[in-house]
Amino acid sequence: MPKTLFRGFAAHGATAILLLLPCWLPAAEPQFRLPDLARPTRYKLDLTIVPSEPTFRGTATIGVELKGRTSELWLNAKDLTIDSVNVAADGASTAARWKATDEFLGIDLPEAIGPGSARLEIRYRGKLDDKLNVGAYRKKSGDDWYVYTSFTPIDARRAFPCFDEPGYKAPWEVTLHVRRDQVAVANAPEVSESDEPEGMKRVVFAATQPLASEVVAFAVGPFDVVDAGVAGQKRIPVRIVTPRGRAREAGPARVATAEILPRLEQYTGIPYPWDKLDHIAVLEMPFGATENPGLITYLDRALLAPPESDTLERQRSMRETMAHELAHQWFGNLVTQAWWDDAWLSEGFATWLGTKVSDLELPPFERGLAITANRNRMLASDSPRTRPVRLEMHSRKEMDDVYDRVIYQKGAAILEMLEDWVGPDVFQRCLQRYLTDHEFHNASSADLAEAIKQESQTDAGPVLASFLDNPGSQVFRFSLDSTSGSAKLEIEQGDHPWTAPVCFHADGGNRRCQVVSATHAEADLPGAPDWVWPNAFGSGYYRSVLTPALLSALSRGYNHLTEPERLALAGDLEALTSTGDVQAADFMRILPRMIRDREPSVTSAVTAIALELALAAPDTVRAKYADWVQRATGLSAAAPHQTESIEEFFREKH
Repeated sequence: MPKTLFRGFAAHGATAILLLLPCWLPAAEPQFRLPDLARPTRYKLDLTIVPSEPTFRGTATIGVELKGRTSELWLNAKDLTIDSVNVAADGASTAARWKATDEFLGIDLPEAIGPGSARLEIRYRGKLDDKLNVGAYRKKSGDDWYVYTSFTPIDARRAFPCFDEPGYKAPWEVTLHVRRDQVAVANAPEVSESDEPEGMKRVVFAATQPLASEVVAFAVGPFDVVDAGVAGQKRIPVRIVTPRGRAREAGPARVATAEILPRLEQYTGIPYPWDKLDHIAVLEMPFGATENPGLITYLDRALLAPPESDTLERQRSMRETMAHELAHQWFGNLVTQAWWDDAWLSEGFATWLGTKVSDLELPPFERGLAITANRNRMLASDSPRTRPVRLEMHSRKEMDDVYDRVIYQKGAAILEMLEDWVGPDVFQRCLQRYLTDHEFHNASSADLAEAIKQESQTDAGPVLASFLDNPGSQVFRFSLDSTSGSAKLEIEQGDHPWTAPVCFHADGGNRRCQVVSATHAEADLPGAPDWVWPNAFGSGYYRSVLTPALLSALSRGYNHLTEPERLALAGDLEALTSTGDVQAADFMRILPRMIRDREPSVTSAVTAIALELALAAPDTVRAKYADWVQRATGLSAAAPHQTESIEEFFREKH
């Protein structure tokens, strides 16, 4: 075995002596996940940060609980220079050897310790990169330097050694040594500030509640701090933190929290879980915003705007982003996914609940359309080649895709479907149980299913498995069977059936849901309805193919559909006419009714279908088709053609 240098210290009186001994070669370096042997119980970070300098110094003191006896420990660390490691256990503190790899820090204990508690003290140096926007990094604006952090998903290890996985939540105490003319902020409130030599000061922050390492955050620089009052049931202090000279741009952001936060508290039934709330504008970052508890970061142009050039559209977008990040304070921060395969429990929930909260700022007739439009867009891009919502992660490279839009948009669409299936009031209680059962801890999709079962007596597990673990979506084919004297809706899906809640809206205003899990299923319909739309509420994450007779009948009940139902119908027809699952002639029978919809998003989709069909029409009939569309859409004074004209058109086309 080759010999090389390693770092280690042994006590010799009051002097630490560098030893030259064979390098410690760990028996089994982790591949991606840390061994399930130790977990952190508390962190103390002591960092010296000067934004104009490219490096910083730090000491991480980590309390750990050992499950068994061990002579080695593994943590995460990346691009850090380790200066010393000390381990305290059983009343003694001892220097330890270590080995730093690309993603890990291995610690060789002089003697085996555990089970029980221990304390690690790691002194190190880190980078403040001005090119990358991950870990702890720095940016310059004019003559001013600023330090920010971006740790999600697995880059806290660039700023301090830690257990950098979502399942390892612990309280954090942060102390920052910064220049006296600088402002320092972190997740928790500041508890003390004291001067130090050479123009420095020591800023101590309170301990946080248990947090995953990815949402620990701090920032240092010549910030302007705008008082935004208090918000929520606990009257939490709110501030907007901006680069120097940009406080005047914070007006709309300043008033938003007090309006948004109470809506989230009301829905979750839990007061805002943290002790303060700063919204900080960041010069550059890898995401548009990140939900760090107590210190939410935003790309500066998303949070701020000069008053003279600001627009209502930008303010609306800012409020929607803020609603998303504030929803994370419950879904993602209070309750954190146990592992990355369940990242949808954070991002899907924040997308869904943030949209629900933003909807409250719209007129009643516009509510629900945003989440239905999201459903339509996601279905349009979803396919068997698209990743499923739940996806295992095994490497840093795979983690590059952890925040795929699927977990945001498809995750939100699935939640909307669950809410309409279970019922809004019951589903709210399900989510409140989920949050209270797991607050300040971790949870999985199975835990969500259990909360739904406890509150609603509905087994959502098979439905979640189908929609979370399968790529793409399902196409359901519906037909009406009246031969037995009572109306039955026949439901067909492909050779690989999913378990899905199918909800029906029938003539007379009846809405009900039925779970289907086979290639063929039947649903009883009350009475003999004149029409039926098999995606009540417009939230079912599937395409609905209706027989020509059902689609024609639906035109008679069209005005009884809600705006989200009509938008879902338009989205399905737009997709299904392009695939040939719905024939153009059948679509053209319902086109005159849909094109006059009072909802612009519906007429936009229907117009798009008409134009697509025009492009597909042969040259010999394109002029006749254009004339028919003009008549059907009311763009001509003449009445639209009747069915015979449609059939004549398609006989000529085909």
